[in-house]
Formats: sequence, C-alpha cells, structure tokens
Amino acid sequence: MISALRPLEWGLLSLAGLLGVLMAFILSSLGDEPQWLPAPVTRAQPSASVRAAPNVTLESLAATWQAPLFSPDRSPDSVVGKARVTGLANLTLSGIMITGNLQMAMLKQADGRPLTVRLGQTLPNGWRLEHLTPQYARFALDGRTQTLSLYAKRLPPPSTRPPITLPREPLP
Repeated sequence: MISALRPLEWGLLSLAGLLGVLMAFILSSLGDEPQWLPAPVTRAQPSASVRAAPNVTLESLAATWQAPLFSPDRSPDSVVGKARVTGLANLTLSGIMITGNLQMAMLKQADGRPLTVRLGQTLPNGWRLEHLTPQYARFALDGRTQTLSLYAKRLPPPSTRPPITLPREPLP
C-alpha cells in the first residue's frame, strides 16, 4: 500500500512528519533560555549645575494682569460683585426639595448656571426665599414679593381619531 503512493502524497506525508518534529521541538521547551543583551557601558557624565529660579516680587508682576499680553485691545478683568437686580426675571425655578428639616429651592440662572437657596436665605441679588411649597417659591425684597412656579409638563389632549381596526380574515 505504501508503494502505491503518488509523489504528491509522499510530499504531503513528509511535510506532515516535518511539522510533527517541529511541534515536538517546540513542546520540549528547548531554547527557552532568555537571550540577554550585554550590559550598557556607563560613561562618566559631566556634572550638571542646578540653577535656581529667579526671585520676582509681586509688584513686578502687576503688569501681567493689567497690561495686554497677546492683543492690544485686551482689558483687565471686570470686577465680579453682588449685582443688585430688581426682579427675578433671569431666574427659573427648576426644582424644590422639602424634607423634614431641609427646605430648598433649586434655581437656574439665565446663563445656565445652577443656584440653590434654602428657606430664609438671601440670593446674591438681595431677594430672600420667604415661603416654599411643592409647586412654587415666594421671594421677598423691600416689602415686594415675587413668586416663581415650577414648570409643569402636561400631556397633549386625547386624540379624536378612532382606533385602528384590522379586517377580519378567516384563520387557515
């Protein structure tokens, strides 16, 4: 039967035998020792001198925030303080939290920043949170009062269109 093999079959048989020997060599763990690189040669390096940062006074840096750095039309930052606003038009009531000992209103400013105020506290614009319910918050300033209400999302009215009906088809 072996003599009846064709040359292609002999080649495939020898390839299978060669691959078997290679697999036995790999599985025998020969050649697993690490090949280390030679140790690096250390050269004497010249000692580097360490320089200290210069001492600068705060007065000499004052021009940094007062004078233009990159553009000639740059001006100093505006002073941020408590602005007195006569109304609450730039605030939206976004949430109310009422628990046993905590009552607070969550507001959203016109620029999107959040603001929280507890019952009895004063807003930066002078208005004081005077009364709080689950639906609205009442603020007072100099005898005037203003009320902010929560925006209640409402469902659309029910449809007047009749429901969809499928035609009656006999079952097969």
